[in-house]
Amino acid sequence: MRDHLRSLIPPGLRGPGNRNLPPRQSLSGYCSAVAHYDADQGWQGPGPWQERLDRIHAEPDPGVRNVHITRMYFDLGRSMEGVLGDLDANWLTFGTWASYTAGRFIRGEAMPVSWGVGHVADGNIAIIEDIAPCFIAYLASVHGSSSEQQHPLVVSGRERIEASEHLADAFASYEQARQRMADPIDAARAQLILRGNVGVAYHEQWLADCFVDRAMPLGGLFGIATTKFVQLDLPHVSLDLCDPVPTPDYLHGRMWPVELESIDDVGLAQIYRRIGQHPEDVEHSAARSWEDFDERMGFIAVFFRAFQRDPSLHAAPTNSHP
Repeated sequence: MRDHLRSLIPPGLRGPGNRNLPPRQSLSGYCSAVAHYDADQGWQGPGPWQERLDRIHAEPDPGVRNVHITRMYFDLGRSMEGVLGDLDANWLTFGTWASYTAGRFIRGEAMPVSWGVGHVADGNIAIIEDIAPCFIAYLASVHGSSSEQQHPLVVSGRERIEASEHLADAFASYEQARQRMADPIDAARAQLILRGNVGVAYHEQWLADCFVDRAMPLGGLFGIATTKFVQLDLPHVSLDLCDPVPTPDYLHGRMWPVELESIDDVGLAQIYRRIGQHPEDVEHSAARSWEDFDERMGFIAVFFRAFQRDPSLHAAPTNSHP
């Protein structure tokens, strides 16, 4: 099926059609960057995070830059686990694997077409520069001193949260979940984290929309055909985004973690309805065209709910993953 769809793509837009290794410079940077993932050392203030964002911004090689972005997602996610625990994946946990997947596109390993790579790389850096300050500001609100609260990076993140209805609700949900840490298997707490995750995703997919449109400029049937090649790489499986979200292996036949089997949180249920997803429906989670915002968010919201307690997602991605 995929070979047939590839034959429909104009020859001038086709890539090599295989998963070639990235260029030497990118591969070298990739291996060195993923060789050592630092253990979470707790809150060290906004300064080190600002240095990492500066290094990401200055990196000219998009493949190497992606690796540093993916690693920053991973490390920030570990810091959030120090606040929310590691039973439930937070948005950064999912963001790590989304960025890892984007890296395979950027390095030409995942698509049969060569166009659009630059837009994927642009979206990769735009999203982390937008969302990382927000998570850092939230961590500073929990751990930071009064002087750290005035750091420009923290102020920027706080302003971004306050300016966005979805981010404000997401981080308020994370904070409510943090306050329920005494009961880590509490269903209400799990739903608050899911509400935070989906809220951040809603904001970030709105930002990503223009980059997705530029990467899939022909739209229509061509956009549907291109989506057939788009997969999300996870530690033990790659998910086809054009198919409904599958039953996760870690749940042994169940679709949802027990704590997320029913959606009782009113705000979370409203988000699902807003994107056209019934809380009990899985069949409509397939994203036939990834450029369609509602279809993209439908897949993400169902995927987040099903995989929120998958322990394998907390692993650091390496070039040995699929």
